[in-house]
Amino acid sequence: MRKFTKLLLPSLLAIACVLSFAACGGKEETPSGDPTPPATTPVVEQVTDKEFTGWGTYTGELTDGKPTGTGKLVTADYTYEGTFSGAFEITGEGKITYTSGEADGDVSKGTFVRGKLEGYGVKEFHTGCVGIGEWKNDLLNGKAYFCWPQGNGGWDWYYGDWENMVRKGTGMYQFNNGCWYTGEFNDWINGTGKFYWPGGDWYEGELVGGKAQGHGTKHFNGGNYWTGEFDNEVPKKGTYGYGQMDGKEGYIFVDATSGAWSWYTGDVEGVGHVTGGQPDAAAAD
Repeated sequence: MRKFTKLLLPSLLAIACVLSFAACGGKEETPSGDPTPPATTPVVEQVTDKEFTGWGTYTGELTDGKPTGTGKLVTADYTYEGTFSGAFEITGEGKITYTSGEADGDVSKGTFVRGKLEGYGVKEFHTGCVGIGEWKNDLLNGKAYFCWPQGNGGWDWYYGDWENMVRKGTGMYQFNNGCWYTGEFNDWINGTGKFYWPGGDWYEGELVGGKAQGHGTKHFNGGNYWTGEFDNEVPKKGTYGYGQMDGKEGYIFVDATSGAWSWYTGDVEGVGHVTGGQPDAAAAD
């Protein structure tokens, strides 16, 4: 009897375990104990003028109800056409046309981050101005080209450094009347550079507000020049300078009252009409 019991008991236990597993459905479980989730397929659809509360109407591709790929969003303030990345927050390549406020009529094209130009882009202003180049936070920063329409039908343009929509650094400015400047900028022509006039005159030196101010050299069409101090584009009254007139080099004195020029020939101290590094008044022409 004991021998029979020893043989039968293990068999009964094995049968009970099999029946218990079958009663549980026989499902295999992951090591964590949770069933393996079934794979899902994204729902992709094309919509036209679908309204989204708080945004506007959208035409384009939706993936699981979110804008992806390329599309068009029309809001109360602007229309955006370009790429979307799962949200209506504009981040990607495209074009924004503004339809309200101070920016009404402006058009921006390029790369956007949260609705603002970032990197290379183009902005066409409703005033007719155009900015082309590097942008940061919707402001020109870095190298860029900018042009302004003028009342005579011509254009002024600038190419150079920008800092937060301000000309700052070095660049070139072309006036519609034929004048042009290359050199330093601090909002406007402020610093050291070269200014050219269409008649052939040109100036090299310090400028303030776009005019010769400080030390510099004015070259006149025909070969004459003056090196000295300038005040509001003309040689400063009461100062001496060095230059050339009618092919003769020498010192020049600007009358302190009238501003009239007196030329002194001679370019070697002690020879000609120069004494102690200054023109000899007795030798005035």
